[in-house]
Amino acid sequence: MNIGILTYNGVFNFGANLQAISTASHLKKQGFNPIFINWSPTELDDLYAHSVSEEQKNAHRVMKLDYMNESDICRTDDDVINVIESNNIEGIIVGSDAVLQHFEIPLKTKLKGLIKPAAIYKRYTRDRMFPNPFWGSFYKKLKKEIPIVIMSGSSQNANYSIFNQKTMTKMTENLKNYSYISVRDSWTSNMIAHITKNKIKPVVTPDPVFGFNHNVPEVLKNSSKILARFNLPEKYLLVSFKKKIKGIDEQWMANLEKEAKARGYELFALPLPEKLISYGVTKSIDLPISPIEWYTLIANSVGYIGQNMHPIVVSLHNANPFFSFDYYGLSSDIDKTDSSSKISHILKTAGFSDYRISSVGKEVSITPNHVLDKIESFDKEKCKQFSDKYLKQYLAMMNEILPHFSK
Repeated sequence: MNIGILTYNGVFNFGANLQAISTASHLKKQGFNPIFINWSPTELDDLYAHSVSEEQKNAHRVMKLDYMNESDICRTDDDVINVIESNNIEGIIVGSDAVLQHFEIPLKTKLKGLIKPAAIYKRYTRDRMFPNPFWGSFYKKLKKEIPIVIMSGSSQNANYSIFNQKTMTKMTENLKNYSYISVRDSWTSNMIAHITKNKIKPVVTPDPVFGFNHNVPEVLKNSSKILARFNLPEKYLLVSFKKKIKGIDEQWMANLEKEAKARGYELFALPLPEKLISYGVTKSIDLPISPIEWYTLIANSVGYIGQNMHPIVVSLHNANPFFSFDYYGLSSDIDKTDSSSKISHILKTAGFSDYRISSVGKEVSITPNHVLDKIESFDKEKCKQFSDKYLKQYLAMMNEILPHFSK
């Protein structure tokens, strides 16, 4: 049976690629034929046109040849429908990742002329604005109904309190087409409940990367071969920043590097596909890096220090030390519960909230020694117990989803 997957398979993003690989690999193990419905609006492509080198893009493309069966590129709902019908796709999984985004432009902002309608998509790409294929915009146009589910979707902390009622009514109608909906964090669950007036309250389920070692076991088996390419010391510590943080500068990083060396670790900057803010770290791992290599580097490090979510998920999944400088969340929420941050949610669930500091809308005040102390005091056994628990929850989720598709 052919199962279509609608997610961020086409972007040059390590975490997005890993969750896609995990999902496809699980489906294959269960006897299904996964096909990625390769929807990508042109403005999303434009984001990576000049920010990612061709060498790095090729590293992603080569990896996808091994793990992803992608359709032709889709730009419109009609393209998506054509792929579904021409490939005899009999069921669709939307997700995981941030497939439930919507960023409403407040009416008062529009009235003031600060953002003109034609400029909205320049600020928010089409994948981040309802309606789009992630939200099932194509579904009612199909010649025949097929089961469609949302798996561990995320809203990327969308400010749903400002959604207008007309939009939410349309969202609710679309969401009724899904036979199963789960989300990756409590903020998104609350968003769906708000939109649907509590008619739909999705359960929170794990990101597919929590099933990565189970679904793609060959990566762990081949880790020594992968690491050999980078010629790293036995005890290497990774640091990776996408955005500048108030309170962190080159002197702070120099102190971290000096103290890490005194403790027997070598600090390396781990790049992202598009850019890296190294803060002057002496040593760095050079691009190109495939998503599989990136996963292996984090999983086998002494620890990871940085911002993005999926490095934290990889670390949790492998019971490996980390410290998060969390840039997710709404600044208006930070002084309350941090509930809009997906990192905050997962670390609270795992019992590792003290391995995170928010960097949204304020200056961080933390010393390099404190960060290294957290890395060294990391409770690996506690983390392994959580990882095992989340793997079971992930498998339970998949066992609940797959019966919606009949072989």
